[in-house]
Amino acid sequence: MALIIKVVGMKAFKGFVNKEGINSGALFAEVKMDDRHNKQGENFKAGIAMEEWKMPDADAVFRMQHIPVPFMCELEIERVSNGRESKEVVISARPIEHAQTKPAASPAAKAA
Repeated sequence: MALIIKVVGMKAFKGFVNKEGINSGALFAEVKMDDRHNKQGENFKAGIAMEEWKMPDADAVFRMQHIPVPFMCELEIERVSNGRESKEVVISARPIEHAQTKPAASPAAKAA
């Protein structure tokens, strides 16, 4: 299943901590707060929150480190279960390239 997110942050680490190998990465996405059930004086939510998407490994993030944030990204996700609880895991991530706007053409010189 594909999901489009707005990436507002990312992190990756590949190395050793206390002799334990770690290879992890994550994207942080902007998510709209659910304001559908706001009740005056009782419950209020507005704006955005950040959601963490764990990546398959650090290399998945390192491949995108040159892209300035924020940027749009398509995640390929899969829903998995251990028999008791289910979760979504990221299979792959692909930054979405937006077409660059062409620079305005300079006005042609007026004929004399």
